[in-house]
Amino acid sequence: SQAAGATAHGGLLVIEGDAGARCGISMKGIDIVVGGSIGHMSCFMGQAGRLVVCGDAGDALGDSLYETRIYVKGKVESLGSDCIAKEMREEHLQELQELLNRAGFNEKAADFKRYGSARQLYNFKVDNASAY
Repeated sequence: SQAAGATAHGGLLVIEGDAGARCGISMKGIDIVVGGSIGHMSCFMGQAGRLVVCGDAGDALGDSLYETRIYVKGKVESLGSDCIAKEMREEHLQELQELLNRAGFNEKAADFKRYGSARQLYNFKVDNASAY
């Protein structure tokens, strides 16, 4: 599925297999749980919500990300502009485990890594011009 959950504002989208490119592009509050892998440019400009990937993620994950939380179990090909690896705190482990359970996936939250915005591209700064 190309661009699954694009611009969605709420609810839970469960994808039992793989999702194509741009999964969760410009998501605005939806929770997406993918049982497989996702393609390139997924969660581009993700504004709110959570993206859970039980497989791998393609290039430029979370490019120009705002506040969406991303959880990936497998490998990430590359992170997009302003997307960074973040600490997985207890609150995130609980949140992720609840999402996995609601989606019907038998996975352990501790096996995932969390990614989010570095918050450097929220406002234009001339020093960051090459990242836009």
